[in-house]
Amino acid sequence: MNLLRTLLLRLALLSLAFCDLATTSLHGFPPAPHHVIYGMVRDELGRPLAGDNARIILETPSGVLIKGNIEPQPIAGVNYRLTVAMDSGASTQPYKAHALQPSASFRIKVQIGSATFLPIEMSGDLAALGEAGGSTRIDLTLGQDADNDGLPDAWERWLISMLRNGSSIESIGPAADSDQDGISNASEYLAGTYAFDPTDGFTLKVMEIDEHGPLLNLSALRNRSYTLYETADFITWAPVSFHVIVGGTRQTAVQSYHASQTGLLTIQPSKAKPGLQFYKAHVE
Repeated sequence: MNLLRTLLLRLALLSLAFCDLATTSLHGFPPAPHHVIYGMVRDELGRPLAGDNARIILETPSGVLIKGNIEPQPIAGVNYRLTVAMDSGASTQPYKAHALQPSASFRIKVQIGSATFLPIEMSGDLAALGEAGGSTRIDLTLGQDADNDGLPDAWERWLISMLRNGSSIESIGPAADSDQDGISNASEYLAGTYAFDPTDGFTLKVMEIDEHGPLLNLSALRNRSYTLYETADFITWAPVSFHVIVGGTRQTAVQSYHASQTGLLTIQPSKAKPGLQFYKAHVE
């Protein structure tokens, strides 16, 4: 009889422990798939940020902070990536302290050393988080934009000082072509070329053709990413992998290249195709 009572008591205690464990495990569940926010952060002169002391911070009105480093990513034209834990909303409590629900409001700040900056794109209303399992690209620019045209005032003032033609910030629009070289101011800002000099621009030239195909010279700028496209008819362009030539040696083929320094870069498409082919490069 005593043995039976002992067994029943143990079963009762085990049942209570299981109930407590189940209650704890179900608190705030189920979680939802993460949401990824990524993009490019540039300074007020258009240069992509990079460095050990640069960080990106996602902040919500409730005080949730999600931080990440600003550094080159495997995706071309991306230097930050934040993975945001998402909650399904099935419970009144999130499954972890920094989990957010879809449509949660947030703002992104940039921290460089001890200084914190609010990017131009974040100066208005709070952004709304996207759906669970999805991703959102948000490119960010430091500085001020008094005329709200997307170009930082500092870059526009610099361009005005170089043009010396009486232009104003209001007249330096993103769609305008201040040096009349066929490239818009916005494109020159993003590419890092001089929007006041028609002889300076982002160039891609065929230098020669060897047994592997055409050798191309590309003008590259530090911390920017480059992708090569190919076509035979100027209608359908397709990205192609390419080799970077260093000291006469073809490096492993890549889909995009992140430049670590400024200068001419020699590249070669990884697969030569029969017939006449045309190439263009995309810079981010």
